[in-house]
Amino acid sequence: MSALAPPRPAHPAGPYSAHRLFEWAMAVMMLLVALTLAVPGDALERASLRPVAALGFGEEEMALFFGAVGTLRTAALVLNGHINNGVARPNGANIRAACSGFGAVIMGQLTLALVVDALSADAPSFVIPVFGTLTVFEAISCYVARRDAVARRRPVVPKAR
Repeated sequence: MSALAPPRPAHPAGPYSAHRLFEWAMAVMMLLVALTLAVPGDALERASLRPVAALGFGEEEMALFFGAVGTLRTAALVLNGHINNGVARPNGANIRAACSGFGAVIMGQLTLALVVDALSADAPSFVIPVFGTLTVFEAISCYVARRDAVARRRPVVPKAR
């Protein structure tokens, strides 16, 4: 960094959450989906969401699951920048990897349900590529978080000799 370059501001969630925008977006999306499913009314009865409802989970169970994963993921992202500084246990990155894995499974199931429905319908849902893309990028986030966990097994702060 040159002397003329302005200093980079510190990220409020710590140095290990600075480049996690997609993970933050997915955590917020999961919390908003949980909130949407928790409000009165039957959100899964809409025609485009009937295949999702056919998976066998009710709105309450789905809201609880989305809320739990979203909350855990948000906590892991916040804590990820504040833990592990000089400690050999990469818990934040492992929690991020697990939540990304759950997210990939959730989005994959939603994609599969809509694809199966599209095979019997006249036209596929336009949401299939959205959920499919989210599935792929969640899997990539899981891989990156797992690599972070492995790379951070060594202490961040070098020991004095």
